[in-house]
Amino acid sequence: MTYMTSDVARYYLFLPNPHLWDRDLAQMKRAGINYIRTGIWTAWRNMMFIDGHVDEGVLRAIDAFILCARKYDLEVTFTFFSFLPEMWEGENPYLDTRSLEAQKRFITTIVSRHRDTTNVQWDLINEPSLFDPERSFTGPRPLHDRYDQKSYSNWLKERHPSIRVLQERWNMTEEELPLFDRIHPPEPEEINSDIQDMITGKKGLKWLDYTLYTMDMHNNWAKELTQTIKNEAPDQLVTVGQDEALAAQRPAPFYYAEVVDYTTNHSWWLLDQLLWDSIFAKSPEKPNLIQETGIMYVEQSNNQAKRTEEELRNILERKYAYAFAGSAAGAVQWLWNTNYYMNNVNESNIGAIRADGTEKPEANVSYDFGAFMNDIRDLFVGRTLEEVVVIFPYSNDFSNRNMACDATSKLTRTLAYNMNMPFRALGEYHLDSLTDQPPKLIIVPSAHQFNSAALKKILCSVQKNGASLLFTGPINLDEYWHQTDRMADLIGETKLENVLREEMITLNEKHIPVSFGSRRIAEASKEVQVGTEDSTALQEFEYGNGKIFWSPLPVELNERNEPLTALYDYTLKQAGVTENLHWLKGNLPGVYGRKVTFQSGALFVFVSEYGKDTPIQVVDPTNDTTYTFELPSERSILFATNTDGSIQSVYRKLEVNVHATKNV
Repeated sequence: MTYMTSDVARYYLFLPNPHLWDRDLAQMKRAGINYIRTGIWTAWRNMMFIDGHVDEGVLRAIDAFILCARKYDLEVTFTFFSFLPEMWEGENPYLDTRSLEAQKRFITTIVSRHRDTTNVQWDLINEPSLFDPERSFTGPRPLHDRYDQKSYSNWLKERHPSIRVLQERWNMTEEELPLFDRIHPPEPEEINSDIQDMITGKKGLKWLDYTLYTMDMHNNWAKELTQTIKNEAPDQLVTVGQDEALAAQRPAPFYYAEVVDYTTNHSWWLLDQLLWDSIFAKSPEKPNLIQETGIMYVEQSNNQAKRTEEELRNILERKYAYAFAGSAAGAVQWLWNTNYYMNNVNESNIGAIRADGTEKPEANVSYDFGAFMNDIRDLFVGRTLEEVVVIFPYSNDFSNRNMACDATSKLTRTLAYNMNMPFRALGEYHLDSLTDQPPKLIIVPSAHQFNSAALKKILCSVQKNGASLLFTGPINLDEYWHQTDRMADLIGETKLENVLREEMITLNEKHIPVSFGSRRIAEASKEVQVGTEDSTALQEFEYGNGKIFWSPLPVELNERNEPLTALYDYTLKQAGVTENLHWLKGNLPGVYGRKVTFQSGALFVFVSEYGKDTPIQVVDPTNDTTYTFELPSERSILFATNTDGSIQSVYRKLEVNVHATKNV
């Protein structure tokens, strides 16, 4: 649970009221909450006006709060900065040494007082963006300062062998790109980010490099501050609190995972992609926490609330359920006390506790999940990994024509929701776990452009480990949209073509319609074999110990579900992927269900986004146990079992009945 006080909200460390903290934390403990997220969201200069001179009163308030939380055995994550780190007379919040050293001194002053504290961990920054403080949440935005200019130039020199190579990759002339030192960080207005943005001759291929550069600069900054903390308190955890940045070209969990102890995601607006939110934030090496989640306020045209408080409770419950379905380590609500001081109707409506101190229905989610998780707390050891891996195509997502989020969200809706097949995710530039944790099936969904070195790693896994690869859409475009012949030895000569409004994929001798509506006709491409009669048929190739399936059509970007379902069903069977659950009743659109397997049992998660109560009956294939229950409309049901299939605990066990029957 995220916490600021009811009396002064975000200023609670500057105007401390320990009596109120004690009352609130005791209430949260009774609600089953075991984790508090808090920190400094504003007024850093009130705390350290001049570099090196931190207000002792605020430091004592932080000490008192952490001690108060310890009284109730509550873990605390303390956040240092929000959106962009304070600059303290520097020119760039991430790159200027003056700013960085001031930030280190600020952090050290706090952490050094808690070297031996056992209930605290540290969040470097809440929802970071780079670099311009005036343009948070908008993706990479340069400050055009000397530090950004120099760092970017040096980064390009390390990435590209010569200026000539860079000219070719960016499709620019010697006059346009004469020297590395003459390259300036680009503004979005310089980029042709749309198929119709061609009037002024903008050049957009450089956007991929600038976005990748900002990922590295954020990592460099986070690595330095993490090390500063570890020097003082080596056993305390450090993270970065990021929101739904996967769709915004901002620091992404797969990138910053290497410099923190666990990753995070803040699931807010994307209510139709809550599972996608969790899966594509979970790196294979580090835990992922849904560190901030809640309900954004929406209004009717007459300014009245569009959702009832009961609907808000159901949404929050759904967000918690999808967090655990996506193998997150937990979920944290924003916010306990409603911040009625905010001059923002959206923000001032968020919170489990109303301004008068009474609890909203959504507070029950904390009580119910708290009791359930306390019952099954020893279950979460030795998770069995999913047999399907989906690669997030970052080259496309970071480019000037990004379609990666559309492709992966369509895949998630089809594969995980409609087909009830769980999967895990990797980033295009983070594939090492393919060797250590090989899957049965790897999917690269409608990437269009894809890094050649990354493709080589995937092919190596297929060849050596016997995995199957499903690659949809163009397969020979590199990360800069240049056509290559990298797959010519396997698939022969190909050519790139525009998709038509109506296409057809041939799959196992069946012809299935594929439709590209609206602007997709111009945005998407297909790659077909030269001289082939059925040029959009699924192609199959033996490759070492594994197999490659290639769809010339970018099927995830089409508007129909049938071709995707048929394609995934076929490749799952060919790859020998094990059925997660066998559904006897309730397998309907809007009904989600999966089993997460652990060493000593399993967690079952079912979520309704369906308009009617639904009888559910599923069989666990591993122990041949049938589970029967009714899933109410808009609600979630979770239960944990032992390895023999017997039920260990049920979420909302006073309201929900789950019957387990051992099949003979």
